[in-house]
Amino acid sequence: MNVLGFGGNNGTDRRRGPSERVTVIGLGRFGGSLARTLTELGYEVTAIDRDPQIVQDLADHVTLAAQGDGTDQDLLLQLGVEQSDVAIAAQSENLEASVLTTLLLKKLGIPWVVAKAKTSLHGELLRKVGADRVVFPELDAGRRLAHSLGVRHITDYLSLSATTGIAKLEATSTLIGKTLGESTAELSSKINVLLIKRGSTLITVPHYQERIQPRDELVIVGADADIEQFVAQSRQQGS
Repeated sequence: MNVLGFGGNNGTDRRRGPSERVTVIGLGRFGGSLARTLTELGYEVTAIDRDPQIVQDLADHVTLAAQGDGTDQDLLLQLGVEQSDVAIAAQSENLEASVLTTLLLKKLGIPWVVAKAKTSLHGELLRKVGADRVVFPELDAGRRLAHSLGVRHITDYLSLSATTGIAKLEATSTLIGKTLGESTAELSSKINVLLIKRGSTLITVPHYQERIQPRDELVIVGADADIEQFVAQSRQQGS
């Protein structure tokens, strides 16, 4: 084992109560970003990867960074990984390492293990060896991009089923000044505005008389076709 650095949370701890310990194994684009963000949110993060340069680059941004093999039980015990509240197996490129790491993390008694998968079959294997949650970053990113190409003024999208989802979109010029009731009149029974993001303020479950302001972002839920219709109507009204 080669511990290359001890870092820490140099930002503001935004969480309340005792800090939870999280281990991230595999520090590629997904795992590295995850480890940095978790540290910024106030978690105690142990980050592990085989590549010493990747570990060195991350050392100042996490609680503990170590170079080594995530399938090595002795290494994980030396690092105290078994004391983690959550562990993430983020090295999905190597199927065997991904499955073995997930199995080992559960064997060590970690309450909640998240594993990254590339395919549905990979995800099925991870669930069978004990993963509490399986994530598909590449597939999810592809779905979001596909929806953003179909409705180009959607800035983010979360799929709920094959035909429904939650979308975030910037208020168009024709919506500004209107109430939510006026804006969604034709589709009021088909879509719902869950919240409005106004600068750093979130207006949750906004009233239908709430007026849309410049730079507001609307988060709406409904069938994909109805979301697309809502966006299309607001764009056409402005032309």
